[in-house]
Amino acid sequence: MKLTAGQAAAYLHVSRSTLKRMRADGTGPVWFQPGDAVNSPCLYEVADLDRWAASRKRGR
Repeated sequence: MKLTAGQAAAYLHVSRSTLKRMRADGTGPVWFQPGDAVNSPCLYEVADLDRWAASRKRGR
């Protein structure tokens, strides 16, 4: 399932601006832009969001 940036931010419990910053500095989850247009929306696969979130978990 593909999510928009706003949906992905809500899914990860972060703000849209935090997700945008992580996208810019390369620390966030994998994302893609369909098509060649610069203004195409950034999309995220739920599986990629889950993988990214799991990689950031810290345990005791």
